[in-house]
Amino acid sequence: AIDIEKAIDYCIDNDILKEFLKTYRSEVTKSMQLNYEFDRQLELERADAIEEGLEQGIKQGLEQGLEQGLEQGLEQGLEQGLEQGIELINQLNQILLSEGKYDELQKASKDKEYQKKLLAEYGLLNEKQGE
Repeated sequence: AIDIEKAIDYCIDNDILKEFLKTYRSEVTKSMQLNYEFDRQLELERADAIEEGLEQGIKQGLEQGLEQGLEQGLEQGLEQGLEQGIELINQLNQILLSEGKYDELQKASKDKEYQKKLLAEYGLLNEKQGE
């Protein structure tokens, strides 16, 4: 408000719209204050909208990143688990073949529980894998 008053005084002192400003000083002051407040409000709302947009963008980006990361992690985990499982069965099969235990090999190929028992017996299965 002080800046507006100073600007009006400057204009009057320098014969810029002197008579108009003397006559309508109060209305000009109110109008300028309203205009300033309106512009300031727009500025604040714009800043809030930008901040809100950034927050939403960051949140959405994090959610998408987590989702993609989980999908990739799950795929890699399944792939590694499958490879490890195949490797364990191949090791068991090689041991049974080298010992000439063909009946056990045939039974293990059809019975998962028996297969787990043999894997544990030969020390190929740790506790976490047996669960």
